[in-house]
Amino acid sequence: MGMIGSALLSALAVAIYLRSARRRGWLDAPNHRSSHEEATPSSGGIAVLGVLVPLAALWLILGTPAGTAGTIVPIREPLLSLAAAALLCLIGAWDDLRPLPAGLRLMVFVGLTLMVVAVWLPPRELADLALVLILGVALAWLVNLYNFMDGIDGLAALQCVLVALAMAWLARRGGANAQYEVFALLIAGSYLGFLLFNRPPARLFMGDAGSLSAGLLLGCLGLWAWREAWVPATAWLLLMSPFLVDTGWTLAARAFRGAPLAEAHREHGYQRLARHWQSHGFVDLALLGLFILWLFPLTLLQQRMPENAVTIFLLGLFPQLLLMVRLRRLQ
Repeated sequence: MGMIGSALLSALAVAIYLRSARRRGWLDAPNHRSSHEEATPSSGGIAVLGVLVPLAALWLILGTPAGTAGTIVPIREPLLSLAAAALLCLIGAWDDLRPLPAGLRLMVFVGLTLMVVAVWLPPRELADLALVLILGVALAWLVNLYNFMDGIDGLAALQCVLVALAMAWLARRGGANAQYEVFALLIAGSYLGFLLFNRPPARLFMGDAGSLSAGLLLGCLGLWAWREAWVPATAWLLLMSPFLVDTGWTLAARAFRGAPLAEAHREHGYQRLARHWQSHGFVDLALLGLFILWLFPLTLLQQRMPENAVTIFLLGLFPQLLLMVRLRRLQ
């Protein structure tokens, strides 16, 4: 059961969920901060994770037991990551229906991500503990920013598919075991099945249930590949850079002028671009083009020239930062 199988099962589960969500009235009504104009079923991440978690868990338990070096492949870490993603999905689904206080959400996210990082990188010395704290907070931030970037049709799901596919490819080139490659492909396939319903004009939103768990899973893909030295951290950061740059730049600009950082808004670069082009689909195509023509080739170059990885990473950021400067003029 690979990417195609998980995509088909995910699409089937999403179709069933969509019908149920319409019947039960689980709708996201438009407001002054929304980028959609009609009430649309939400929390589609429930269906995605309902397929992804058991599929990936079964693969990890029943899949090939040996890695490329002939050693037993540990499965505890990815299994616990799946459990954490499922928990985030449930919290997100609850938040979609009955919004939780921002402070409580943040506390839960930080606590959960700290535990996830501690599983991947068990602290044995004080320096290790400091690393866990830093990466745990960074992962909590990633979970939140993925939610911030899920504001137009198809964008967050497309990014998830692209990053998971690219990480599977890069990790294979870096000598990864079968567990990692299939784990990444199952993530890509599950969100691809959802993308069939979320592409513009979206018939279903992933909601917090899908975006929070997607951020965590992509973060775990980066942690796993970095820990095993299959993919450099700068390559994962480059693949994630469209979301990292947009969110970082937007929040920095809001902080500079004293605007509330926790308040919902429509000031992200991708939202400005969607309004300027009057199309969600064009923004999705722009992300696809940036990824295929620029970011992914640069990550391949990083693998071939690891001594220049940081320079290549900064090169990858340059046109995105330039775009963010120009997008400031758009309303």
